Amino acid sequence: MKISPLIRAEFARLTSSRIGIASLIALMTVPLVYGGLYLWGNQDPYSSLDRVPAALVMQDAGTTIDGIATNYGEKAAKSLLNGKKFGWVEVTATQAAAGVKNGTYDFGITFPADFSSRLASASGDSPRSAKLQLTTDDTNSYLSTTIAKQAAEAVRVEIAKEVGGKASITLLNAVGDIRGGLVKAENGASRLADGAATAASGAASLSSGTSSLASGATSLSSGLAQLDAKASSLPSSAAQLKAGAATLASGLAMGALAGTALKSGAATAASLAPQATQQQQIISALTLAGATPETIAQVTAQLAGLATATAQVSAGVSTQLVPSLTAAAAGSAQLATGTAALSAAAPALASAVHSASTGAASLSRGAGELSTGASALSSGVGELASGSTTLTSSLSDAARTVPVTTAAGRHATADLIANPIAVEQTAITQAANYGAGLAPFFLALASWIGIYALFLLVRPLSRRALTAVRRPIRTTLAGWLTPAMLGVVQMVALFALVTLALHLPVSNPIGMLAFMAFVAVTFAAIVLALNVLLGSVGQFLALIFMVVQLVTAGGTFPWQTLPGPLAALHQALPMSHAVDGIRQLMYGGLSSNVWSSILPLLLWLVGSLVVSVLGAMRQGRFRILRELRPSPIGA
Repeated sequence: MKISPLIRAEFARLTSSRIGIASLIALMTVPLVYGGLYLWGNQDPYSSLDRVPAALVMQDAGTTIDGIATNYGEKAAKSLLNGKKFGWVEVTATQAAAGVKNGTYDFGITFPADFSSRLASASGDSPRSAKLQLTTDDTNSYLSTTIAKQAAEAVRVEIAKEVGGKASITLLNAVGDIRGGLVKAENGASRLADGAATAASGAASLSSGTSSLASGATSLSSGLAQLDAKASSLPSSAAQLKAGAATLASGLAMGALAGTALKSGAATAASLAPQATQQQQIISALTLAGATPETIAQVTAQLAGLATATAQVSAGVSTQLVPSLTAAAAGSAQLATGTAALSAAAPALASAVHSASTGAASLSRGAGELSTGASALSSGVGELASGSTTLTSSLSDAARTVPVTTAAGRHATADLIANPIAVEQTAITQAANYGAGLAPFFLALASWIGIYALFLLVRPLSRRALTAVRRPIRTTLAGWLTPAMLGVVQMVALFALVTLALHLPVSNPIGMLAFMAFVAVTFAAIVLALNVLLGSVGQFLALIFMVVQLVTAGGTFPWQTLPGPLAALHQALPMSHAVDGIRQLMYGGLSSNVWSSILPLLLWLVGSLVVSVLGAMRQGRFRILRELRPSPIGA
């Protein structure tokens, strides 16, 4: 027996009555109703959010920034109202709270009275974060709450951008002023360094000079101390000198008088010396007396010498001794006068020397301290010079670190700081809207539901054929192809509905239609295997199998978010690969990715048919009287 008669016989059975035809038509429309209505209802819900009622409460009192009245809350509220992303209604806080609670509004946003003042505090000394109050109630709608959070976050980001821009420009202007101050400080530090270097040189010279001064003052102090020690006896010595000088003057005065007398006596002696006549008379007398010639000669010589000596004495006394004594007397008188004055001044001189010695000692000590201070000054000024040089270098480095900016550049930078990241999306593939994003999941699910519904009417296997013909493979293929063909028709109709009625774009229409047909025949084989093995229990398990795949297919959320055991089932179950394949063909993915979905489904198809054949072979071994009746489909 061929397969086609078995298929025709099954179709004949399904359409043998009006009720059968109506039932078949109703079941054939199940995937259209499920998939079509759901995708139609969720085709683009975000474009209709303006019908979602939301309360807007404006309490912001505003603030003043740089003399300008500013109200961030009113600006944000105006932006929300003009955006019309929700059905905003301006109400009071009491109305908003009551409205969200009783379901009049899905959620509410409140701008509190201090909203602007807190935002403005970002530029002051005591910054405080502003609070945007969001009121939600999940009994209205959990998704509304989620969307409300996104709306509040969008408001927060927009206001943060504006406030951040103002705070940033204030900061950047301050940085610009700081840089100007650093440049001025660098110039001042440079001049300070030059002056400090000059001061260091002068301080070094001062230190050297004060060191020499201290050394000289020490020597002076030592000399004056010795002089002071000697000068202490100066008054008594001067008094003795005065007395001696007076005595000397008196003696020399008397000597001068004696010299005058001596001069007179010398003159008298000279006049008494024997003259030539007298000398001749003395020589004659000696001759007469019989003196020897030698005696006469000696006497003659002595007389001549006496005369000469007397004349010389007289002349010396007259020309030398007397004037010398006179001069000495005069000098000694002056000496006496001088020593008298010295004796009178000696006490004052000794006192002055003592004072000078004391002062020199103080000077020595002061010069020592001055030298020490000058040395410390030299060291300190040297450190000042080194530090001012380091300061100049540091200020120069700091000034170079702060960028040179213009007013326009600072505003551009402030805008960048307030909004530093612009997301530039590169979409390798992209769904047209929310409905297109869900379509792969619901198309695959609709295919399973359609096949499941068909098996409520279609017999998995013809037991009569198994009993009469004993061809389990052909009977199994016929039992599979009947719902598979109907499933393909369902997928063609659903594809037409999605593309022509809902206008969801498809990148590869032919490939997607073929893949959906392949998915339908694969699901038909799987449900057939469950029914062949377990009968009505298998039909129920097909329902359970569908529920498990609803969770693990990853149609709404990424499958990686599933708990571990369910995530492990994702790669194993067929609907996951059906969803992935439809995504690739609908959005325009790689053909290699489509094959990675086809191969697992092909394994499920072949495996399910093998299991069905084995089940058919097992059923063919048993006979009941009802199955022995002649088969209407012939041999």
